[in-house]
Amino acid sequence: MKITIDVDLSPQEARELMGWPDMSKLHETTIRMVTEQLQSGNQEAVMSMLKPYLDGSQQAFSFYKNMMEGLTTGNSPKK
Repeated sequence: MKITIDVDLSPQEARELMGWPDMSKLHETTIRMVTEQLQSGNQEAVMSMLKPYLDGSQQAFSFYKNMMEGLTTGNSPKK
């Protein structure tokens, strides 16, 4: 026997059900600040905020690339 239950919730309802905080005000404030920095021509401030995320993405891509190369050549991934 197979039973399926579909639950139709809005993001807000799901957060409340799970007990997660509503981060929408923080998100709106952050987006507004980044937009203001970009409009004022201050790309350095925006890049300094994004640098940790970009560095992590680059490391993850390098790991993925090495893993795929290892799979295609039959070698183990390089560390």
